[in-house]
Amino acid sequence: MRIFDRKYETLPREELDQLQLERAQALLARIRRNVRRYREQIGDIRLDSLADLARMPVIAPEDLAAAFPYGMFALPLREVIRLHSAVGPEGQQLVIGHTRNDLTHWGRLVARQLAAAGVTANDVIQICFEPGILKGATGYTLGAEMLEASVIPEDPFHIEYQLTMLQNYRVSVLITTPSNARELADLLAAGHADPQSLSLRTVLLSRPVSGQERQELKTGLFADIRCNFGVAEILDPGFCVQCDAGHYHANEDQFIVETLNGELLVTTLCREAMPLLRYATRIACALRRDKCPCGRTGVIIEPGERTDGRLRVNEMPIYPRQISEVLARTRAAGQPFQVDISERRIGIALTVTPGLFSDTMRALIDLKKEIETEFQERLGIEAEVSFHEPPRPAQPQTRIHPGREPSS
Repeated sequence: MRIFDRKYETLPREELDQLQLERAQALLARIRRNVRRYREQIGDIRLDSLADLARMPVIAPEDLAAAFPYGMFALPLREVIRLHSAVGPEGQQLVIGHTRNDLTHWGRLVARQLAAAGVTANDVIQICFEPGILKGATGYTLGAEMLEASVIPEDPFHIEYQLTMLQNYRVSVLITTPSNARELADLLAAGHADPQSLSLRTVLLSRPVSGQERQELKTGLFADIRCNFGVAEILDPGFCVQCDAGHYHANEDQFIVETLNGELLVTTLCREAMPLLRYATRIACALRRDKCPCGRTGVIIEPGERTDGRLRVNEMPIYPRQISEVLARTRAAGQPFQVDISERRIGIALTVTPGLFSDTMRALIDLKKEIETEFQERLGIEAEVSFHEPPRPAQPQTRIHPGREPSS
């Protein structure tokens, strides 16, 4: 049983409840004093017990978008030393701020997660994320440094170079996305190297995958597979710890987790720059408080699907509205379309009316290039465009009645 912060990760339930209440009361005083939006919504509601939390307002992603950029900050910007962006409702940009203490807490929470996966000061860690997922890499770097492990600060140019780095640096822990792990497993399966010749012991994935996929990656990479579950607006990584039993334990000394109509709500207890009270994550989940053999007392989270229609392409979040907005910038504006999401790209099937373009074939080739360029430049997503004619209207049928001639 590998536990980094034994005092807090195994705190008895009664002591944990008391700690949460004290920290929640301090949180309430800070946000009521420093954040106008909270002050207006909370009013004079008191928090005498954790049960009183249910009387507090729910903060939605739309509230963060409306307060963009700094309207939810509880401290002056001069005290915020790190700013990260997150994707909000329908692709709107959100800003998440961190003070120096916030970053220290973040590092310790990620260190819990890494320690649970067996990471020690003797490990060499490669953190490999697609462009645009920098904040996750930042969190893992903070945690790895907290454990005094060796981190490779170089991003590989392509998958073959990544494999070479794994071999040359004798990497023992790989932190990456499921898509990158699958690509690496395919490369090994194609005979580029024997997976057993690598020093790789553990692969930590940036998000949950199915049990079948974990087993396939375990076989393909010849390594233990762990998964992360986080919420970008809260903390990702560092929100949860996945134990040896495969359970996601919330770090309840830092967060209060609830469900409301099946949706995960999170309250940040120690965040200074941008505290959140009962934040609606738009993620369906179930909570379990049964005893876990790992010894951790944090509630077990069973994450489900998102409830807001968010899609994922090449590990990047995207909303249907963003697709419509990109198409609206092209000559395909207003044309019906269908979307097919794959792991690496988005498929756009456009319905094009015959005669819309004078030189149809040439115009469609140019339009295809125009759309695919727009998706790459505006969303950083590879698109594959195809065209279809609208369905032909049903032909009228002449009904012949016995004993009558068909009408002319």
